[in-house]
Amino acid sequence: MLRGTSKLFTFFIFCSIVLLLPIYSSSAATYRNIPSKYQSTIDSQLEADFEHYIKSQRRRKRLSASDRTSFVVYDISKNRKLVSINEDRQMMAASIIKNFVMLAYFHEVKYGRQRHTDHNRGRLRAMIWKSSNPSTNYFIRLLGGPARVNRILKTNYPSFKHTRIVEYIPPSGRTYKNMTSASDLNTFFLRLWQNRLPHSDKMKWYFNLKNGDYIFKQTYIPAYVEVYNKTGTVYGLVGDGGVLVLKDPQGRPRPYIFIGLMEDRTKTDRRNRWQSFHDWKNRRANILRRLSEKAYKYIYENLYGGRLTRRN
Repeated sequence: MLRGTSKLFTFFIFCSIVLLLPIYSSSAATYRNIPSKYQSTIDSQLEADFEHYIKSQRRRKRLSASDRTSFVVYDISKNRKLVSINEDRQMMAASIIKNFVMLAYFHEVKYGRQRHTDHNRGRLRAMIWKSSNPSTNYFIRLLGGPARVNRILKTNYPSFKHTRIVEYIPPSGRTYKNMTSASDLNTFFLRLWQNRLPHSDKMKWYFNLKNGDYIFKQTYIPAYVEVYNKTGTVYGLVGDGGVLVLKDPQGRPRPYIFIGLMEDRTKTDRRNRWQSFHDWKNRRANILRRLSEKAYKYIYENLYGGRLTRRN
């Protein structure tokens, strides 16, 4: 009798341990759908969710095999990178190169080689707010041409390892040669927010102007969230990046960076443009919006203990 009771007790203990195992096997549960050999490279559940979502969009043919993606999500308050997906991949910059043109301009203003006149203020507003290509070319010309702007950046801001300015924006707007990366954009916005770039306060003002974006509008992110961003769009690249400032449950501002780039270099050839630009761009812009929602939800709930109730 005692022997049978002992066996039954042992069996009960074994079953209890088995039932408890999923609770402690967090790696398998946390990084679902990510092969085990890659799990050590995942920075957070948010990154795993990004990877899973991007793969689902490829399966549904919303992203093609030739689309390359690059993402960074960085929580400034906690000094923590939450997502790092192909962040060092050099990609077409499109209009996002205007961030670095503005930086080169304010660098020259800081050292007295340019004057921040009313005319230049209006041109900067047009370049960032309206994404004006003629105004961008005005500043590139003012600073001495693409090679001179590139030299200002390389000499004084060597941490922007993948950014290069080699051409004016053509009259068609189809600029393919100027390059950057998600990591460079993350560094740019982090230093901007920390006031470590020349005239950071002025640059923030321009980025905060209500313009087009793919990371805030048409999402369920609350209307109070402040956004400082610049998009880049050309047939071949859809991107957006900047700082979003949410408020934690105690009302404290919590800024974080979201950078998203999706590039298809085959589209630089007109023969590969079988889809209308509007449809091609909107499909990728909507992917950025859904990922931006995921980033907001994760940071608000998992890092700051909030409970998201607002939905579309």
